[in-house]
Parts: sequence; structure tokens; C-alpha cells
Amino acid sequence: MIKALIFDFDGTLSDRQRNAYGVFDEYLRPYFKDFDEMEYEAVLQDLLTYDCNGTIPVRGRLIAFREKYGYYLPETFEQDFTRLYYDYMYRYVSAGEGVIETLEALKGRYKLAILSNGDSKSQHDKIDILPLEGYFDEIFVSGDFGVHKPDPRIFEMLAEQLGVKCEECMMIGDVFSTDILGAIRAGMIPVWVVTDKTRPAKYYKGYRISRIPEIFDILTKEEEYEYSGNQ
Repeated sequence: MIKALIFDFDGTLSDRQRNAYGVFDEYLRPYFKDFDEMEYEAVLQDLLTYDCNGTIPVRGRLIAFREKYGYYLPETFEQDFTRLYYDYMYRYVSAGEGVIETLEALKGRYKLAILSNGDSKSQHDKIDILPLEGYFDEIFVSGDFGVHKPDPRIFEMLAEQLGVKCEECMMIGDVFSTDILGAIRAGMIPVWVVTDKTRPAKYYKGYRISRIPEIFDILTKEEEYEYSGNQ
């Protein structure tokens, strides 16, 4: 029986690409002031591609960008950009499509929690700027604990804090190597948020959604499975 729903934050509850795009645009425009709008848009889209949806360290995301656009960038680009990225990402945070309405409908039916990897200050800044705190029973940021997804220990710690068993939790997240793998290791039910639900995944047979409101269909299936006597 599902008693708790645990959500990743970046790219799951928040529209991470839109958030990152705002930071990129603010920082880069002065260095590409001679580019026309479409040329500059190409620069931003390249950096979004190199950003890898935040799944690798910031400096690592900038290597390919430096190789392609280094002529236009200052020597201190990596250092300056990294500082700006962590200090100001929160200014561009926005909730994903249908997220607030979904949380409104789920609150009171399940225990709700956020489990997010990242630096403590930057993640809390982003979470706090959205009107989300009232929906959640617990908010765990890995930087507060020194344990990061996919380590099952942080999933287990959160389940214990919620007062439920891991098998009574559903973990919803967009990064397979942290959210989904970690949930599986901890014995939780994983739900992969992936825009292209036909994306190849030979070994994963679990749930996929492209939008957070689709979680209701999965919860209905789980309830039907339970009531059929299979659990």
C-alpha cells in the first residue's frame, strides 16, 4: 500500500531547463553582444545541451562550451559562472506544469516529501522560493546529510522520518542514475519522469510519466492492484 510520495526537485517539481536558461542568459549576453538574436539563441541552446540537465558537476558541463565559444569568454569564465550558477539559480525557479495542482490534490491523501541532491544552500534557496513548503511533510537535501542519491541510506532515512516503510513509498524523479536507481536499491516503487516515454531502457520495466499530473493514473493502478488481492 502506497503511503508516501517522494519527489525529486530539479526537473521533477521544478522546470529546471527554464531555470537554467534564465541563469545562462543573464550571465552570457554581455560576452555575445555582437551576435544577433538567433545566433545568441544558438549559444544558449548549446549550453543547455552541455548542461546535461544538471547531472554532472557544473565545471564539467562547461568544457565543451569553452571549446566551442572560448574566444568570446573571459579567462575566469568557469569560476565566475559557477559562482553565479549556485548563487542565483533560485531567482529563475518555476514550478513544472501542473505541479501545484497535483500537490494540492495529493495533500492529505499521502505523506509527501522532497528528496533532492545538491548543495544545501542553493537547493533550499530554490525550494523556498516556490510556494511548496506547506505541501510537504519532509524536505531532505543531500547536502544536509552528506549522503547523496542513489545511496539507499538517504532514502531509508527519509522513509524512517516519514514513519513509513520503504516499500510503502513511491519515488518520482527525472534522473535515472540517482532517483530511479536509488529508489530501486532502497526497495521503493520508482516512477521515472522522462519527456520521451519511448526512450530506450532495456532493463527498466517500471513506471514512466512525462508530466507530474500523470501520477494519478499510476496511483489508481497501484490501488487496483492492491484491492485485487495481489498484495
